[in-house]
Amino acid sequence: MKNLKIIKIQQKLIDNEIDSLIINRTDEFLNEYIPPDAERLYWATNFSGSAGRAIISQNTSTLFVDGRYTFQANEQIDKNVISLSHWNDYSQELNKIFNKNKCIGLDPMLHSIEEVIKIIELAKKNETTLNFTSPNLIDELWQDKPKRQYSIIFDHPVNYAGIDALDKIDLFVEELKNNNLDSYFLSSLDSIAWLLNIRADDILHTPLAFSYLFISAESKPVLYLSIEKLNTDLKNRLSDFLILKPIEEIEHVFKNLTKNIQIGFDYKNTSYFFYQLALNNKLIPANLQNPCLIPKAAKNETELEGSRKAHLRDGVSITKFLYWLKNHDSIEKENEISVANKLLSFRQSNELFHSVSFESISAIGKNAALPHYRTDKNNPVSLTNNSIYLSDSGGQYYDGTTDITRTIILGKPSKEQIDRFTRVLKGHINLSNHTFQKGTKGTDIDYLARESLQEINCDYDHGTGHGIGSFLSVHEAPQRISKKSMFPSVELLPGMILSNEPGYYKEGEYGIRIENIIVVKEDKENQLNFENISWAPIDRELIDSKMLNKEELNWINNYHLQVFEKISGFLTLEEKNWLLDVTKPL
Repeated sequence: MKNLKIIKIQQKLIDNEIDSLIINRTDEFLNEYIPPDAERLYWATNFSGSAGRAIISQNTSTLFVDGRYTFQANEQIDKNVISLSHWNDYSQELNKIFNKNKCIGLDPMLHSIEEVIKIIELAKKNETTLNFTSPNLIDELWQDKPKRQYSIIFDHPVNYAGIDALDKIDLFVEELKNNNLDSYFLSSLDSIAWLLNIRADDILHTPLAFSYLFISAESKPVLYLSIEKLNTDLKNRLSDFLILKPIEEIEHVFKNLTKNIQIGFDYKNTSYFFYQLALNNKLIPANLQNPCLIPKAAKNETELEGSRKAHLRDGVSITKFLYWLKNHDSIEKENEISVANKLLSFRQSNELFHSVSFESISAIGKNAALPHYRTDKNNPVSLTNNSIYLSDSGGQYYDGTTDITRTIILGKPSKEQIDRFTRVLKGHINLSNHTFQKGTKGTDIDYLARESLQEINCDYDHGTGHGIGSFLSVHEAPQRISKKSMFPSVELLPGMILSNEPGYYKEGEYGIRIENIIVVKEDKENQLNFENISWAPIDRELIDSKMLNKEELNWINNYHLQVFEKISGFLTLEEKNWLLDVTKPL
């Protein structure tokens, strides 16, 4: 489909004497998951993936995506007007457009403080002019842009949260004082939700409320949100220790502050717009990592127990789903959407279920080779025998957030598929079984999941593990397990929840991924290991037991024993007998 929007954007650049425009796929909160009215990159390029950015110049346009989205982007963009490049090439391309007498446009609301400071330095070095476009140039062209929607904001009680909001704020203020800061501006929605024990549905699949929080060491914090979306009880609770203001007044957040006071920002995760606003109000910005990040990531015991329970209930749903798939009389009558809906129906019957935690990946055959595949709802692909089917899905429960991937064979697998699946499993086990020293980062152990694949010169172009929130984001920062070249990493701490999801993808044919959720826990003095909390059978028809060493064989047999012990009591007799068969020792 011909993309005329790029042509319109390029004409807009000419009219505004801007040589190139940088477009990030994010919103003013720098979220990964964004509301429809923030989908500017999608509007401009037709690329619908969850991570990407573009540089649109007067005569050229380039979209940058990582390995998860290369195939998808190729399918979605108009290659007559948009070139496709890997995410790693973005910095190089950025350097090319910063030349003397050139003008570069960007929306300061959609770029982090850290990013824009680097861009300003680059502009000065190359005598390039920056245009902080306001209003946003895309918004001026986007005639049918959706209106921002606000949902009901609800309480996340202490019996799920574990710690009272007042106690969390006290710790936050203590951190400010330790860093000699007067105040802090917080715009990370999951941090605000966690800190205040509130949730909402302003962001699809992630229970967050559009909000900002200004915290002072000496006075009541000020919360900017949609006040009319609070019920009376929650409004009263929050009003006891917060000043509530409409979110529309956020541009006045620094207006009446004493000049030259220091105000903290997380430079990596806060929009440059607010840094600029602080400077305009004669305040002194200081870079301090969001004090919520580590306490939120290193879950308290209430949150951990809630996550264990949520994953157990979720595991029952997955097991029932796998039984249904494997014993379907005529699988050809089903398609990627119908089976995803079947899984959703199992989840919806669970206690404390709120919503899915992301748009489920339901992929058959070659579609499974796309790590972040999205089913075409208007043209769903039918399931076929003798094909690999991959389901990556999760749920938001009031006591925890889940994410699990299972790859199964419908019919008979090939020798190659068995080999690749077993190698992925070996990587999964290798990481799951690992004991490591305190101080270890996720980047230090990522290689463990890739070794078996790399033996045959294979690999996967995504991280091995991402953080998981507690009835929050399914992709939680800062904890992760990945190559050093992909993302920065932090020390793994007890209580952190992560995914373990190595994969193999043969473009145009099939894809494999095995994902369980693991918790960092203390083992012995100065040593840590992982506790698995995901429970569902791993397809034994795709496992070559001869490729597993004794330790690996013990792991899969012990894991399946636990799956049966934990799950079987919630199944029908037929399901139970099937589970007994598929979890028997290899």
